[in-house]
Amino acid sequence: MNHHLPAVLLPVVFCIGCVGPATPSSYEYEPHAFVDPRLARAQPAAAENAAESPAPPAPPARTVEPQSKPLPESITSVTHPKWQTGEVLMQGFLGVSFFDNVAVDGGSGAEVDGDDGDLDQLPLIGGGGQWKLGGERIDMGAELMFSFSGRADAAAFVVTGGGAAVAIDVDLLIFEIYGGPFVSMDLGEKWRLYGAAGPVLQFADYDQSGNGLSDDGSGFGSGFYARTGLEFAVSPSTLIGFGARWSDTTVDLGGDLGDLEVDGLQAVFTVSKWY
Repeated sequence: MNHHLPAVLLPVVFCIGCVGPATPSSYEYEPHAFVDPRLARAQPAAAENAAESPAPPAPPARTVEPQSKPLPESITSVTHPKWQTGEVLMQGFLGVSFFDNVAVDGGSGAEVDGDDGDLDQLPLIGGGGQWKLGGERIDMGAELMFSFSGRADAAAFVVTGGGAAVAIDVDLLIFEIYGGPFVSMDLGEKWRLYGAAGPVLQFADYDQSGNGLSDDGSGFGSGFYARTGLEFAVSPSTLIGFGARWSDTTVDLGGDLGDLEVDGLQAVFTVSKWY
């Protein structure tokens, strides 16, 4: 029976080993239980060095520059360009006449005096151009201008042969074409001073009424003028300013009215532009 004992004991020992305490698996250990001992020794040293060394400075904050478009040339610069030879400066104007003398020397002996009333103040509008022919510091050339002026029911007086003054109403329309040489120069970068003179071709339409002295006439005449002005650049190609013109003209109205004589000043607001 002894030779059967090992055969009986082996199954019993195997069963006792199976029911004994099991070896814990890797899933049952804490994560730090698997740290390499060399790493475990290096981690405290790295922590001490990190505590002793200062933190690197933070990079500077990025500044975002505002997006902006460049300003147009008309805003950043209000100086006009150099006036080139052959270029034309166009000018328009609006103003009023302040004549020293407006009179009709009647052929029948009756003289009409307009400057004692309000016939000497006529609204006007006009324009024209200046063509540069040469010059460097001083521009020189020729100009050609035109203007319309007039007034309805303006007060005037007729002085009869006996010296009596009789009030009348006058409708007067004047159209002029005038031109001649001009000179112009820049005062700094924004101002322009100019002057011109020459002949005037004038057409006048005249109509008077009142107190039995009604009459009318029209005709052409001539004279001369001189003008000057000062302008300021508001953009590279546009100027605004003020001007004055003095003129002296005579127009033959025909019939019994005789000649219309007009002389004096005109004051205008101007706008000029290069083309």
